This record gives sequence, C-alpha cells and structure tokens, in this order.
Amino acid sequence: MPKCLVLLDDEDAARELASFAVKLVKANPELEVVLLYASPLRDAVPSLPGAGWLAQEEFERYFRLRADSVLAEALAVFRAAGIGARTLSLPEDPVAAVEHLVESEPDYALVVVSDRGTGGRLHYVLSSEVYRLSHFLPLPLVVVKAGWH
Repeated sequence: MPKCLVLLDDEDAARELASFAVKLVKANPELEVVLLYASPLRDAVPSLPGAGWLAQEEFERYFRLRADSVLAEALAVFRAAGIGARTLSLPEDPVAAVEHLVESEPDYALVVVSDRGTGGRLHYVLSSEVYRLSHFLPLPLVVVKAGWH
C-alpha cells in the first residue's frame, strides 16, 4: 500500500495540510497517510531568557505537548472526514526525520509539506525544509501553499 508522509510544523499549517491529505485519500483510497511532527528538542522550545538552563525532561515534556497539539489539529480533520491516519513524533531535525522514514520504509510515494519558510528573504528560503527536501528526496514533494482552498 503506498504511503503519503505529511510533515507538520505548527497548528496553523496542520489543518491545511490535513485537508489537502484528506482530498488525496478521497481521490486515492488505497493511500495510507502518516502524519509526522518532527523538531529538535531544543528548537521546539521558544526563545525565553534562561531557556538553555531547562532540564532535558522539561524539553522533552514541551516537545510532547507541542507534538500532541499539532497532531491533534491534523487528526481532527481526518476524523471529521471519517478517514484514519497514523501519527509519528520524532525529536529530531524534520528533514533528517523525513530522510530516515523514506529510506527505512520504501513504500512512501509522496511527501507533503507546507510552504512555511519559503517566502521573504533568500536566507529563509535556503534554510527552509522545502529547499532542503527538494535536494535529496527521491520521490515527489508537494508544497501546499497557505490558503490554497
């Protein structure tokens, strides 16, 4: 069964990406969707004075809360459509997480990401997940623009 990997980065994009993935599944009922939230633990914590002094357990707790929140937003869209999806949360760089999943599970047919980080100044584009994924990913990459529907 072919799989579609949907890389989620925040609550705002999660619903939009999930809506897009639901439409894909409705058009391709055999497609299995995997929703992925990935972020390095230290990058997941907002920039607060003294944040570098938090214990590892605090970083892990914050990561879990963020992952649960983002995944819940996406799952709500799937549940409303009566479609199931598998979820994963990995405390690592999103691009590295996608790379590992695609290499370890060859039945992925497509990766879906938001266009976050692709606008504005060139240095944001060059460090964006979209840019990085487009250079190594051996399968189709779909970039969902904000406000696409």
